[in-house]
Amino acid sequence: MPKTGKRATMVDLAKMAEVDISTVSRALNGSSVVKENTRERILKIADEIGYVVNASARNLRKQSSRAIGIVIPLSPESGQTISDPFFLEMVGAVSHAASKRGFDLIVSVPQEETKVSEQRLLQTGRADGLIIIGQAGRDERLKNLGNEAKNIVVWGGSTENQTYTLVGSDNIEGGRTAAEHLLNLGRKRILFLGDRSLPEVELRYQGLVKAHSQKGMEHAPELILELDFSGLTAFEKLISFHKGGANFDAIFAASDVLAIAAIHALRACNLSVPDDVSVVGYDDIGQAKILTPSLTTINQNISLGGELLVDLLLKKVAGEKVESAVTPTKLIVRESCGGLK
Repeated sequence: MPKTGKRATMVDLAKMAEVDISTVSRALNGSSVVKENTRERILKIADEIGYVVNASARNLRKQSSRAIGIVIPLSPESGQTISDPFFLEMVGAVSHAASKRGFDLIVSVPQEETKVSEQRLLQTGRADGLIIIGQAGRDERLKNLGNEAKNIVVWGGSTENQTYTLVGSDNIEGGRTAAEHLLNLGRKRILFLGDRSLPEVELRYQGLVKAHSQKGMEHAPELILELDFSGLTAFEKLISFHKGGANFDAIFAASDVLAIAAIHALRACNLSVPDDVSVVGYDDIGQAKILTPSLTTINQNISLGGELLVDLLLKKVAGEKVESAVTPTKLIVRESCGGLK
């Protein structure tokens, strides 16, 4: 046993297990070269003497931090925070996927759009690669990452001349499905909520326009309310929009947070959901099913998205060539749109 107060070393562990240091190293790293009973004996002794792997030294030898970063850019003006349910669910999905592959997750929330937080994490070696959630204010910078793009994967919507690896839902199909459902319910004037300067949101709006076109209709340009993802802002602006005399009988919101804010705003205007106005969101966050009325929404498979983000990133870090990926979308019909049988 090591002296009291002295940290146990691999040499101590090797002596107590009566094996050489290389065998201890292989056992701790799960090598199949070491017999199972020998590995279990070494691990048991390591636990008894409190031996802890020196992660810094191991990572230096392997040229790997065994960690990936997830960057969530937030605009201070938007009112959106890391507590946004979509961010929480995405961080959870990425964290779970990373943990299954033996990687830790470093969460970075830069407060300024110009701050190159992704470069800092990569250049200091704190993370082997980065996952960036969203393209708000960053699309041009992402396109100009150059050599650093090999260690980055982005969650978002496809853009023209895209030069980085992207994972995102089939936003056009999601928007088309949502709008088609509302039109099939007999709704004629669908109000779209969202900031179309964001690639994902613009693609969702394109899906709405496509659904109208497929039915020989046009979407009225006055039925667009440009909003960031702040629920409070959406609540206030929708009330003002309605008081201004706007005529609409349905809402397709670019996120569930916006859809939930819309339901509260409609109630404040003494309008019934879904009798007066049908509402459909996008994301299928956990709160969607327990809301009153429960929220009809587009599920974009966040869990699969987390798996794809991590898998593609680790393949890129290993030097493999990868292609951008798309998660399927599915309409989840609940009470907020009406028409349930």
